[in-house]
Amino acid sequence: MRLITYFQGGAVADFKIPDDRFDDFAKNIDWQTRYSEDQLHKARKVLAAALGRDGEVEATAQEILAACFVWNYFNTHPEEGKHISGDVLVIDLEGDGETIDFAATADVELVREQ
Repeated sequence: MRLITYFQGGAVADFKIPDDRFDDFAKNIDWQTRYSEDQLHKARKVLAAALGRDGEVEATAQEILAACFVWNYFNTHPEEGKHISGDVLVIDLEGDGETIDFAATADVELVREQ
């Protein structure tokens, strides 16, 4: 199981990626698209839109695909400065989508309010 955690201006959502869905994604992703900044931006926007839903709602197929793209982008990126090992945290502190950062989930302590 892989995980993308999205933090946007105080809201947090986890996007769990089942192993079989990721394996299908990895087998079928086009090499020209794999490290596309434009596709990364589109995938991030899909995940950000999901934060507006109330409660624990199951991720849609489109959201799982977007999470697969983000996870694959960072975990397989050949440039050292863009490579992240393991699960990925998407950080939008202001909540406006203007300043986005990405980090390894293991490197950041995220405290969730109850």
